[in-house]
Amino acid sequence: MEQVTVHVKEGEMKIIPIVWFGESDRKLSARVVLDKPDSSVKVLCIFFGKQHSLHVETEVVHIARNTFSRTLVKGVLDGTATANYEGRVVIQKGAKNADADLNEHAILLSPTARAHAIPRLEVLENEVKAGHGATVGKVGEEELFYLATRGLPREEAKRIIVRGFLGSFVDEFPPKEAAEIRVALANI
Repeated sequence: MEQVTVHVKEGEMKIIPIVWFGESDRKLSARVVLDKPDSSVKVLCIFFGKQHSLHVETEVVHIARNTFSRTLVKGVLDGTATANYEGRVVIQKGAKNADADLNEHAILLSPTARAHAIPRLEVLENEVKAGHGATVGKVGEEELFYLATRGLPREEAKRIIVRGFLGSFVDEFPPKEAAEIRVALANI
């Protein structure tokens, strides 16, 4: 398992990008420690796979005052691909005015694709903002019907929906990863 631990400096904002396009099985653990005031982080994960499996664990620990974190995981699975996501945000005692949010959203395109999400919050301080959520679903028949009435075949309609879903937050990634994602989305 790949393991990454990041400490963010006072007043610094870091982006932690995680990108997976289903080329092989991958396991990754990313831990971010916000132990300096006014430090912030965005943990961004995007995935798309038709086979193989992805297992991602993220943990963001708020220790200092006035810290900020956003963890956003979005992905699409087709074929026999699987994704398991476990996310944890800890706001320790003394981390007043911490602001944390953790979300995972996945779309399944085939009946054999699987996605599991376990978002967790551990809040040990008052005067904080914290939220979390997860959704796993399939492309809606209403959306596909609407695009079909505009003359798009079903598979092309799915591609457009997938590109829109994943492409909606590409600009938040660092330039290198954003360019890589755009190329991959064009080839879906």
